[in-house]
Formats: sequence, C-alpha cells, structure tokens
Amino acid sequence: MIGMPVMMDGKMAGSVLRGVLTEDGRALRGIVMRGGIKGARWLPREQIALIGDLSIIGRGATSRVPRDAQYRLFRVSDPEGARLGVVTDALLNEETMHVTALEISGGPLDDLTEGRWYATAFTVRPSGEMGHVTVPGAREEVTEQ
Repeated sequence: MIGMPVMMDGKMAGSVLRGVLTEDGRALRGIVMRGGIKGARWLPREQIALIGDLSIIGRGATSRVPRDAQYRLFRVSDPEGARLGVVTDALLNEETMHVTALEISGGPLDDLTEGRWYATAFTVRPSGEMGHVTVPGAREEVTEQ
C-alpha cells in the first residue's frame, strides 16, 4: 500500500505514507498520506471507498494526522515469551479492510534461509505506540509462505 496514489473527487490527492491498524491489529484504521504543500494528511477508514491494485479511492476531505497514528505492531513472541521476530507487513482484505494475516520476519538471516512467514492467528497487547503480538504455538504451526 505504501506509495500508492490516493484519488479524491477524481483528482490525485497524494500518495500513501503508511497504513495504521487498530490497536487490536484486526483492521485498517486509516492511512497517512502525503500530498501537495499540506504535508502529511489523514484519511480515516470510513472515507476509503476502495483499495484497488493500482490506487486508493477516498471520499470527503482529509484531516490532520491524529497524535496516536504512530501506532504500529512490532515485536512477535510465542505464549511463553520467546521472541519469534517482528511484524513487517499486514495483509488486508480490500473489501472489509480487515487484516487476514501478519507478515513476520525472524531477521535478515532467517529471511534469506527460511523466508518470512504469515500469522493468521494472533493476539495483540497494546503498549503506547507499539503493539506486542503473540502467536499461538511454534513457528511450524503457523501458516508459512
């Protein structure tokens, strides 16, 4: 989604800087976009009409970026607290804007040898600007791709 153009009222309004998820990590809350001389702007989920393959179509007016829009998912561990990696991306259902899976990286070496993997079952514990993700079971029990 990062870098995709955002169309508003038939005109290009800017491009996506980042998507922001809800605190529980289950849905898209909105997008932070850059466009023109206004700097970073906020487009809440309710104003996103379509997330396409090539662009995002929004409606209404953008607003200032909320203070808590820095929130992101980061550290990933198993229920016992063993570190599994970090969240690098989220896969979204374009129609519902719900998260279908989180992309997890074990680190640069693991990415090269084993690849990144996807967690479809997870819980999130918010802590300030970051969410700590817990994945049930070991990595072998999680969907790999």
